Amino acid sequence: MSFFVTVRMIFNRSIELLDKVKYFEYDEKMKPDQELIDRIRSFNRFYTNIIGLLDQHFLESPFSLTEGRVLYEICNTEECSAKKIRESIVIDEGYLSRILNSFSKRGLIKKTPSTKDGRLRIIIPTEKGKKEFSNININSNSLIAQMIENLSEEESEDLLIKMEGIRALLESTRE
Repeated sequence: MSFFVTVRMIFNRSIELLDKVKYFEYDEKMKPDQELIDRIRSFNRFYTNIIGLLDQHFLESPFSLTEGRVLYEICNTEECSAKKIRESIVIDEGYLSRILNSFSKRGLIKKTPSTKDGRLRIIIPTEKGKKEFSNININSNSLIAQMIENLSEEESEDLLIKMEGIRALLESTRE
């Protein structure tokens, strides 16, 4: 065994022991699930970096990830309202209100009374809002195309099957 392998083994064991000391009361309870949790979190960090979710401007746009998602919902939801957006994505009502006010001030949306319920405001994207969403959509498609460009047809199909499997497993736990 080489010197470096030995040092790495000692280092890894030291980190493991330090974690047990630091989190001693949780160690025994978390042990069975902790490796799974660590691997899922590692994947999440990897995927977050791959798709650029931590970039200040989502998909080279002037929007954050949350703002981009809200704009997506506005442009893709029939008779869109704040209530429908909250049903579609988990977002704090106050935060959504601030985003919608910002969109309104920036000329991305307009609100009109619903023909069915005068208390309800329907959110409609303006031409500017539609253009901004179109840019995000184009950039998103381009990013995905770059990610999969070197995959064979079989690898692409395998990727889709695995992604759909992840979705199905996680959706089944939410019911």
